Amino acid sequence: MSDPSKPAGRRRSPVQDRSRHTVDSILEAATRLFDHGAATTNGIAKLAGVSIGSLYEYFPNKDAILGRLFEAHIEEAVDALGGALQASPPEETPLRVGVRRMVEQLLKLHEGQPGLQRVFLERLTGLPVVRDRVAEAERKLRGVLQAWLALHPEVAVPDVELAARIVIEGSNALVHGYVAADEGVSAAVFTDEVARLWTGYLQGAGGFEAR
Repeated sequence: MSDPSKPAGRRRSPVQDRSRHTVDSILEAATRLFDHGAATTNGIAKLAGVSIGSLYEYFPNKDAILGRLFEAHIEEAVDALGGALQASPPEETPLRVGVRRMVEQLLKLHEGQPGLQRVFLERLTGLPVVRDRVAEAERKLRGVLQAWLALHPEVAVPDVELAARIVIEGSNALVHGYVAADEGVSAAVFTDEVARLWTGYLQGAGGFEAR
């Protein structure tokens, strides 16, 4: 599989409005097809209403398109989760409410297009550059969460920086698992239980002294 991050994976940039519209149409069509698990460059071009030659002006292959979609997903996650915390002032928001909003936003980002999320996991996350991009995004999220937790009066963990890392990485893993197979558990129940898990942890429930 080609690496969508390499310079060869990018063709010309969409400068004019018409070019931007073409790229947007390609990405929208690709999103729909990847979400249904059957994407080819010809299929993407047909659904987007562009020629295959026009598609190749901007993307050399479907992996490059998938890489662009993944970039957009990461940016959306950073913005959404950061926004959820910023809209929940720690001095005024109960810990469980703020944590639940964070988990809820993360789940919303994934459950709307479960097929596309599975493609991301199967095709992209093994690439070192993608792992680095995910790690970079998680560091941003951890920084936002760490600042929020540091100001929250209910938080009682000894290391807020480590706690932020555990909550972000753990939430990502739990949400990915849920999207892959919900096993009949509603999104509301899942969100409540994950929020309960992290709230208890952050409040120091069941704490013990490390030896």
